[in-house]
Amino acid sequence: MPRRALYLAWAPFFSGAERALLLTLRSLDPARYLPCVLAGTDGEFASQVRAMKIPCDIAALRPIDRRHPLASLASMAAVLKAALGHRVSLIHANEMASFQPGGYVARALRVPAISHVRFPDTSAGYRWFYRSGFSLAMFVSQYLLNSARAEAPDVFAARSDVLHDGVELQPAWSPEDAVRVRRELGLPDREVLVAITGQIAEVKGIWDFVEAARILAGRGPTPRFVVLGDDLKTGGQARRAMEERVAAAGLSARFTFLGFRTDAPRIVQAFDIIAVPSHVEPLGNATLEAMAAGRPVVGTRVGGIPEMVVDGETGVLVPPSQPWALADAIALLVDRHELRAAMSMAARERAREAFSITAHGLKLQAHYDRLCSTQAVPAEAGRELA
Repeated sequence: MPRRALYLAWAPFFSGAERALLLTLRSLDPARYLPCVLAGTDGEFASQVRAMKIPCDIAALRPIDRRHPLASLASMAAVLKAALGHRVSLIHANEMASFQPGGYVARALRVPAISHVRFPDTSAGYRWFYRSGFSLAMFVSQYLLNSARAEAPDVFAARSDVLHDGVELQPAWSPEDAVRVRRELGLPDREVLVAITGQIAEVKGIWDFVEAARILAGRGPTPRFVVLGDDLKTGGQARRAMEERVAAAGLSARFTFLGFRTDAPRIVQAFDIIAVPSHVEPLGNATLEAMAAGRPVVGTRVGGIPEMVVDGETGVLVPPSQPWALADAIALLVDRHELRAAMSMAARERAREAFSITAHGLKLQAHYDRLCSTQAVPAEAGRELA
């Protein structure tokens, strides 16, 4: 009989964390684990979970706060109701923000409590979020695990591992496919397209991207620039600010803003180069999706990006916050079609070998098997499991 796994997702808006969880759900072997989801908001993420025919309940998921005891109790009660109703064997939080109510309920039910760690925090922050204890903390990159152990070594000395997010390989397009999709998107058939994809936010290096485009425009013939994504966190404020800056730089004719699209991973192949100029990036779905689509990445040497991009082989790495370096790297790939083609093939192969959702699911379920078979209930931070 397969075991039931309850996934908790804060999901204040749809971003990389939510997209990663959708792929995790897809990676599970239904003969081993059947998922159910408790989401913090009834939005895009919940809609996509339901489209996958996975049970999805909605409840406010918030850390335990003595100043708001009723809200805290309601959050734990919602997790308890979902856990009992689905008879789950484990509880898995998609991020630290949703973990606390799940951690306390898991301790009460004596089932494993797993947490994904997707963003860095301080020592005090880690200790506070994980005060209920956990069975396993899974970090999306080695960079993030190293950072957490430096901040709170006793919390993460044991019961911690790295699990890179998985990605679905996209079927390779023919040149005719690429032209057809470009026309559907209102993009030119033959020009080199350089895209930035995903969440539109300052930490993603959007101003460096615009400045690199301005630098390249001053050198002569330039590629076309595409922005695929939006700022769903603030209702599009950052995207509108980006559009205004592009216009102020006189670059509107060279930019296309496509907005948020649920088929973003599929249409990445319509572009030639993907820029990931992030200032902070624990891992980065934009990079994984580019590689899975067979597209070279010009990314910054920060966070988990160097764990994905092999500099000079699957893309080019540059220092963060240096638009001149970003422009130079883009120009290198724009001018050298054969180099782009070689990097495209290498990127797709690296995605297949190291980041497939199959490999992701196998490693995740191996952890689940071990925790469930040993009844590894949450332990307090800094203590080994009993």
